[in-house]
Amino acid sequence: MNTNRIWRKHSSKIIFGSLIAGSLILSSKDISANMQSLSIARTTIAVNSQQQMLLEEQLSHEQALSKVAQARYKAGCTIVVAVKSARNLATLVEGETVLDRTTKKSLPINTVVCDGNGNTGVLIADKDGVPVVGQMAFTGDRQLAINQIKKIRGAKLYYYTPQK
Repeated sequence: MNTNRIWRKHSSKIIFGSLIAGSLILSSKDISANMQSLSIARTTIAVNSQQQMLLEEQLSHEQALSKVAQARYKAGCTIVVAVKSARNLATLVEGETVLDRTTKKSLPINTVVCDGNGNTGVLIADKDGVPVVGQMAFTGDRQLAINQIKKIRGAKLYYYTPQK
């Protein structure tokens, strides 16, 4: 008697509850697949946002270095030429020594050097006390490098683009 009373009073709730429970049981695989795809999407978004943040940090660092390099060119850095031919420009490489063309001795520490590519550096002492290129900065403003080269009066320098 008690079950009949419960059935009459709550029949619609029992039917809808049974239908919902059945549909949840039948769609449990779809729900778990959707949860996995959401988890993968969340991971991908996190990785992409981290990469974006790193790229933005790199860009701001490059912009700061570009301002340093531009100031060095405007202040009058020393252009580095090739060892074999003073008519050809050399590319600065961090950690390498820069020699005076005439005396073949290292340039003094704290000398600001630059090349035709837009790289600048300051000669710093390495672990042995030898002046090497350090504290490098690059400017994308090629015109600054060209203007610095033009300041060398009467010199005819030829610049060959790097090859690999």
